[in-house]
Amino acid sequence: MMRPRLGLLALLAISCGCAYGFSSSILPGHIKTVAVPLMENQSVRGGLSAALADSLVEAFIRNHTLTVVPERSADSVLDGTILEYRREPFTVDASENVQEYKVEIFVRAQFVDLRKNKVIWEEERISQWATYNFSEVGGQPAETEEQGIGRALAKLTADFLNRTVEGW
Repeated sequence: MMRPRLGLLALLAISCGCAYGFSSSILPGHIKTVAVPLMENQSVRGGLSAALADSLVEAFIRNHTLTVVPERSADSVLDGTILEYRREPFTVDASENVQEYKVEIFVRAQFVDLRKNKVIWEEERISQWATYNFSEVGGQPAETEEQGIGRALAKLTADFLNRTVEGW
């Protein structure tokens, strides 16, 4: 039942001359490249800067909107500071043994147009979190803290990529 309605809507949109696009990039036309330096890490957890930078570089490469280059030749830079890392129990069993932990990473970030020396977007404190199984839970094997961190960093990466190339 849904397909005829969608077809009718598409036909109406075409016939009335309406145009709708899925691209809502906020990028100025002169920005074609981005640098992703290691962020300063003020948290108690080592390794987050390199892991976040690697994740961001991979995401920009897969996205194909901006080419990742060294900062000296970049049109823009995505930079910031890892402010805080938290790890706390998320679920416990009846004996009060931790089954899952929640990891959360807080970052201050900005995306800067280096050609015009202008901040395009800035977040003073953005965070993402994920959980990981500390022990076997519901048939799911135990995981490492690094696996939880990886999931939280993947969410931050998606946030930064979307904010940079899509404007949301």
